[in-house]
Amino acid sequence: MKGLAGLAVLWLLAPAGAAALPAVPPEAMCAAEAARFERTYAIPTRLLDAISIVESGRWDNHSRASVAWPWTINANGEGKFFPTKAEAVAEVRRLRAAGVKSIDVGCMQVNLQYHPDAFTNLDDAFDPTINVAYAARFLKGLYQATSHWPTAASYYHSQTPKLAAEYRDKLMKVWTGPGRAVAATAAAAPPPPPRQPGRAVVAMAEDEPRRIADAYRLARLAEYQLRRARMQEHRRAPARS
Repeated sequence: MKGLAGLAVLWLLAPAGAAALPAVPPEAMCAAEAARFERTYAIPTRLLDAISIVESGRWDNHSRASVAWPWTINANGEGKFFPTKAEAVAEVRRLRAAGVKSIDVGCMQVNLQYHPDAFTNLDDAFDPTINVAYAARFLKGLYQATSHWPTAASYYHSQTPKLAAEYRDKLMKVWTGPGRAVAATAAAAPPPPPRQPGRAVVAMAEDEPRRIADAYRLARLAEYQLRRARMQEHRRAPARS
């Protein structure tokens, strides 16, 4: 195996207790975590990775491809890539001190304003494992609400129909790009039929805002339930000596 993909796979498959592999470079961190959580949450292969590239991708001269960068920030419509986590954290603190609230962070560009409970602190927000894990749970919640992966992925960006459609078009080009036959097959699957077959097309269009709102609400509820379950597990865990 060659390149970043090979490094990421070797790191993920290393058995416990094996000799330590070289540290995963920043340009491979997001991809490695995306692959891990795609398996954990039964997300189609490379979909989470494709979202990360659309969200925080930048050109990598070594691999000759766009790769997601873990220390990425987007605020006020401007994206910035930082060489270290500490610099990214410092920039978010500076932006907040200046009154900026809507800030996207990390591999998956999770918005700190709309997902205020996603991370315990900014250090966690820029941790690739924690950042991608949250995004994976959120995406899985959207899928459970829509029963269609491309739709869930477009809602990851926005539940506004026009914005969701534009994002989906961009994402599909990344997900189904060269060498991604498995992803192309999954993306081609048609959306499930409406739950009330036979409804008029006009009625379906009028109902779209409600269905979008329901999908978003169900996803947030799923995330809330996951947080509660983790809190309860933490409370039940015996105190460390």
